[in-house]
Amino acid sequence: MNIYIIFPKKFFTKEQLDSFKGHNLKFIEGKKIDLEKIPQFFHEKEYILSVDPTYLKDGWNAFPIERIKRMKGLKALCLTTTAFGWVNGKELAKLGIILTNTPGKSTEAVAEFNIYMMLSLLRKTPLIVKNSWKMNYDNFINGELKGLNAGIIGLGKIGSRVAELCRGLGMNVSYWNRSKKKSPYKGVSLKELFEKSDVIFSTVATSPELKGFVNKDLISKLNKKAIIVSTSDTHILDVDFILKQVEKGNLGGFAFESSEKKITDFKGNIAVFPEQAYYTLGTLENTARIVTETINSVLNKKPINKVN
Repeated sequence: MNIYIIFPKKFFTKEQLDSFKGHNLKFIEGKKIDLEKIPQFFHEKEYILSVDPTYLKDGWNAFPIERIKRMKGLKALCLTTTAFGWVNGKELAKLGIILTNTPGKSTEAVAEFNIYMMLSLLRKTPLIVKNSWKMNYDNFINGELKGLNAGIIGLGKIGSRVAELCRGLGMNVSYWNRSKKKSPYKGVSLKELFEKSDVIFSTVATSPELKGFVNKDLISKLNKKAIIVSTSDTHILDVDFILKQVEKGNLGGFAFESSEKKITDFKGNIAVFPEQAYYTLGTLENTARIVTETINSVLNKKPINKVN
């Protein structure tokens, strides 16, 4: 079987690479890789493709169904991402193509980044940055996290690890989840979560139907010093309202990731980070491990991490 991997070879161990012996393994490395310029992808000879969209010319839009239909030999598309909604899995299934993801690869990295974002807001880092990196002792009163109430939206793998870290730092933890969870933390309604939390963490899986889920009504229930932290897709939040509330002093701060915006684009205690939460050596090594296990499971006709 031909195996093509669009992800750096350096993160794979020798043992992992040796597990593909007997197959034709090829790494395709570079930036803005144009799938249309790789003829092997459009032949009928069977192959497995593992891909990281950040290396592709078309990024998260690299696999429209029209293109996939021309990839006649594709038998499995093994994503290096946890998210898989950027590929139409249902249509792939109709074509007999297996779609897999890499669950849990960045749990630790993203959870820790949530804590970092929270501390950046509590310590007024965005205000200091916009003040030419100078402290204003009259106006930039820093906050401490011990004893604060952390409210977590979505108690999946990342949310659970955020909860664990918060509790370890002396915070009180409660959560809201779409389904019932057996958890050591207090499950509450969304209304109560927003009424009583000093820090809101948005770690819920961001399916399209949740667009605008965290609305003005919920956000207005937060106290004026409360902050919101999001490493999830912000489409579930009423971002415009949050930004206005922070600017007016009705919220303590907001932290999120963006490849287009920066801290100086906003007024108030708004922290904007590049899309880096997941990007650690541990995550990259986890990715290589999970990809190796997944591809081998497909080769053995017992696919794991299948999402279609």
